[in-house]
Amino acid sequence: MLKGLQGKTILVTGAAGGIGRAACDRLLAEGAKVVAVDLDVGELRRALGKDAECLAADLTTAAGAAACVTSAERFGGLDLAFLNAGVEGVAASVSDFSEENYDRVFNVNVRGSFLCAQAVVRHLLNRGKGGGILFMASIAGLQGSPTTSVYNASKHAVVGLAKCLAHEVGAQGIRVNVLCPGVVDTRMIHSLEKSMGAASGVDAETMKEAMRTGNLLGRYATAEETAAMAAWILSDEAPYCHGETFTIGGGLMA
Repeated sequence: MLKGLQGKTILVTGAAGGIGRAACDRLLAEGAKVVAVDLDVGELRRALGKDAECLAADLTTAAGAAACVTSAERFGGLDLAFLNAGVEGVAASVSDFSEENYDRVFNVNVRGSFLCAQAVVRHLLNRGKGGGILFMASIAGLQGSPTTSVYNASKHAVVGLAKCLAHEVGAQGIRVNVLCPGVVDTRMIHSLEKSMGAASGVDAETMKEAMRTGNLLGRYATAEETAAMAAWILSDEAPYCHGETFTIGGGLMA
């Protein structure tokens, strides 16, 4: 068991997706209470059990972000947050990218992360007990690549947001960090295989093979491996980790 998670109340956004669901399962196994948030939580309500509060909310609105905090009142308030919600958008060159798709990616990945972080920070400061926030970004937020400019830019923005917030709240005992996975075996990466393949003129299987062999371990990460890293960062096993950007990429950054 990881130190400092048992009995804590932890917000997980994007909880119905691959990494989000794995994070809920891992945190519950560690003895935490979980506030699981997504647009559709019907399946989560059936699966997560009594130690989870499931909330359907649009996190691109201030009201949706605030509801994440108030939903934690059942457990006495939030202690930690894993701001995991995000979308991949479509792969296209800058010259071909639509304004509609740009707005969707930035609304979810940047505006949603900001509004949730704002609501959580206000809550944690008011409680006065410290806490922690882990943002989900991506290795795409640390480098560039063709046809994914808008997604990469949105994740660069999340990294920047987290770094600035770390300067603001560390002295109040609120740790802020960022997790940057590489290729993880989830719906999102399989969507990108098709989209990036089409933009590059190859089929999805060819793109998948290129992405799989593009890291030193020669495979995709599992959602469970990524969730385990998130749980460790949030736990008291990492008390001096603050303002850090953690990669989990199988050697993509080597």
